[in-house]
Amino acid sequence: MTRDGSPSLESHRWGCAFHSRHGALTEALHVYLQEGLAHVAAEVEGPLRLLEMGAGTGFNAALALDWAQRQGRELHYTGIDVALPDQEAWEAWRDSWPQRPSWMERAQRIRDAWAAGQRFLEKGLSATYVPGLASEVSLPSGMHCVFYDAFSPTQQPELWTSDALAPWLAALHPQGYLVTYCARGHVFRAVRALGYRAEHVQGPPGKREMLRASVVSHR
Repeated sequence: MTRDGSPSLESHRWGCAFHSRHGALTEALHVYLQEGLAHVAAEVEGPLRLLEMGAGTGFNAALALDWAQRQGRELHYTGIDVALPDQEAWEAWRDSWPQRPSWMERAQRIRDAWAAGQRFLEKGLSATYVPGLASEVSLPSGMHCVFYDAFSPTQQPELWTSDALAPWLAALHPQGYLVTYCARGHVFRAVRALGYRAEHVQGPPGKREMLRASVVSHR
């Protein structure tokens, strides 16, 4: 259980939580919804395309689709992950919420579709899960927002280098943004070395800053 009362899973392999212990829901809403999806949606019209590194429980996917429905925006999500949490772990996460949030019903349907190898579809909304290693998956292009939600550089330093970040930044629409909770200096420098803009944005509780990257020529 994280400090804002929302639960997270813990990776036995990496010995860390999937989300911030300061508040899983608070972090997701701040980093990915407020400073990512809502930020770009205010600048572009029409359907939105969203790509995530680390599909995991489908938490961010459900929050994003819930936001899009409330805003009356069409949204198409694609999440990449080497594997989904097993069913027992996912149900434990779902049942650990003190009060079942309104978006959990959609999260359940997203999980059911992905577990069956299918795409989640709803009017104006979709969520696709692509299994595989980040370094081996062919990423879609024209993404209005990229959620880069890999485990931290302490656990997976290989996912925070210029080489690792390059295809995710290349997937951006000219008006798109990549957002991540990680604000370490070498990550900012890696983004800038690739020719993209990296800006410091106020972070969620427990993190002074986060990173938001964009195509330099359009900022």
